[in-house]
Amino acid sequence: MPLKSIIPKYTAAVILCLFSCADGPLKADDARNKKEVPTIEDAVIFNEAYGWVKKAEALIGTEKENSDEQAELYLKATQIKPDFLEAHYNLGLIYANRNKNEEAARAFEKVIEIEPAFEGIYQLLASAYGKLGNPDAAIKTIEKGLKYFPNDLQMRRALSMLQINAHLDKAAIGNLRKIIETDPGDLDARMDMARLYQRNGEMDKAEEHYLIVSNSDPDNFAAHYNLAQIYMRQKKYREASDKLESADQIRPGDPVLLERLGDAYAGQLELEKAVIAYSSALDNGSDKERVYAKLGFGQANLNRIEEAVVSLENSVKHNTNSADVYHLLGHLYSELERTDEAVAAYNKTLEIKPDQKDVLYNLGTIYAEEGRLPEALEALKTALQIDPEYASAWINLALVYEKLGRDTDAIYAHEKAIELGGGRALNYFHLGVLYAKGDQADQAIDAFARAIEMEPEPYRGLLLEELKKVHSVLDSVRYKDKFIRLLKTGPPAD
Repeated sequence: MPLKSIIPKYTAAVILCLFSCADGPLKADDARNKKEVPTIEDAVIFNEAYGWVKKAEALIGTEKENSDEQAELYLKATQIKPDFLEAHYNLGLIYANRNKNEEAARAFEKVIEIEPAFEGIYQLLASAYGKLGNPDAAIKTIEKGLKYFPNDLQMRRALSMLQINAHLDKAAIGNLRKIIETDPGDLDARMDMARLYQRNGEMDKAEEHYLIVSNSDPDNFAAHYNLAQIYMRQKKYREASDKLESADQIRPGDPVLLERLGDAYAGQLELEKAVIAYSSALDNGSDKERVYAKLGFGQANLNRIEEAVVSLENSVKHNTNSADVYHLLGHLYSELERTDEAVAAYNKTLEIKPDQKDVLYNLGTIYAEEGRLPEALEALKTALQIDPEYASAWINLALVYEKLGRDTDAIYAHEKAIELGGGRALNYFHLGVLYAKGDQADQAIDAFARAIEMEPEPYRGLLLEELKKVHSVLDSVRYKDKFIRLLKTGPPAD
């Protein structure tokens, strides 16, 4: 703030009055107010102090403005006349302009001591306190100033900002409400009010003020963007994308906005639009790892498998600790029959997040398909330790046990899958074979009947083909009337 002269214009008149009236008798009224009547000594002191002030004022607009020399001139004035308000004020301004905030605060404190109703001083002192890292003192200063100037909206706004920064949200809302009551068109106050309500989870109130701002000022980027954030939180994805599209018209190419727009489209399952938005966010320099991951998930859901793999590989280049990304990569590699890479991705997922039953299931399935049965067994059993009711894992575990020749364990696993509601025709067919191998004819026929009931083909055909063999696992049932009828007519009636 530039220095200014606020010296009273009546100085010469006061001095003349002192010389012309000094010998006259005191009147009654004069007697009552004699403490306010300046004396010759006062005039001499004032003139001497004022001389230094004039020298200081002469430096305004020169290269010595705000210099040590100018400060020293005002300081001498205050030493001669300690209650020289204007000297303290301008001295404080010099210190404030030079960022010597401790000295500035002392000077402004002196101004208030001399004249508590001095306009503008409370904000200056609060600013000095703020720069000294003392927000509490700054807040108390403005609150004190408002007692003298209750209608000063600028001071009230300064107080609200201090309160916001100090997270005194309730107090800040109270001050902002007073500003808006006085000036309903103060959109800055409404924006601050909306942000505070949003920060405190009062989304309806925040939305109300953001809407007023966005309607009054259609080019207000923050109002549109923050409304979109509220709608995203409320899962109102259509409203969110509308507001984000408006914000993008105001400030095109904002990478964070484009990412959020992609999220809003994804929430509406508009995956093509989501992929375009995420790609644009990347082109405009957004956070690579996160957006590459979102892009990859979108492409995978659109069955653009190879593109998704490229995006997810780019994601893990920037962040090697995303279990979800490695999990999806493993699935996509498996889809592309890139088995070794799928296994590596699944194992990386488990390094980051070990208790992933689906990853263990997928890994066990790959191992089983590759004939790595001990590894398949370990992966599937670990998945079942995490979730003993994981029916799909029981099914694959049963098949692995069969390949290992552990028929009793295989029967238990198939029966467990059926018990958990995961039983399929496959389970019943394999159970029939296992029961037949163990000479449990009735259980075998019942299991075959259930398989054929669920899927007549191919299971009736498989049984007929097996019976052509001279020596078959079906030898224990091939001549049973119930089995023969099953193959001719289908499952027996209950």
